[in-house]
Amino acid sequence: MPSRRRGAEPLPVEGRDRWRRRALTAQGVYYLLAGLWPLVHFGSFADAVALLINPFQAQTFGAVIAVVGSSLIEACRRGPPAAKPTALGIGIAGAIALVSLLWLPRQGGWSALWIDLAFEVTFAVALVVLYPRAQPERTRTATRRR
Repeated sequence: MPSRRRGAEPLPVEGRDRWRRRALTAQGVYYLLAGLWPLVHFGSFADAVALLINPFQAQTFGAVIAVVGSSLIEACRRGPPAAKPTALGIGIAGAIALVSLLWLPRQGGWSALWIDLAFEVTFAVALVVLYPRAQPERTRTATRRR
């Protein structure tokens, strides 16, 4: 008799694809809005971030993040996203989280970037869990006709 593991059954491929698509779309929308913010209204962005920042650098970074967000949204439009957009989502969230972890404790005090850190860690962990797994190859029994 085969042994059964206790706990939750693994999420079927279709469910994983649907959740990965949702996570990447949410990340894309968040990045698009966060990236446009310093371009649209730098004053409120600088107040929320509460760091001494150079407008050129903040707006350049915002523009790049907006492009990444748009790319993630586009990758999810036509169906389940492939491994490459998922890897991009994991990589960018991890990179921003790492830089935030290195700099935010030095800043002292509160900044909206602490909330961003929570979003970045959430996106990275969710996408690692939902990363597309290789499907096991089905063994075919070869029958030859003669």
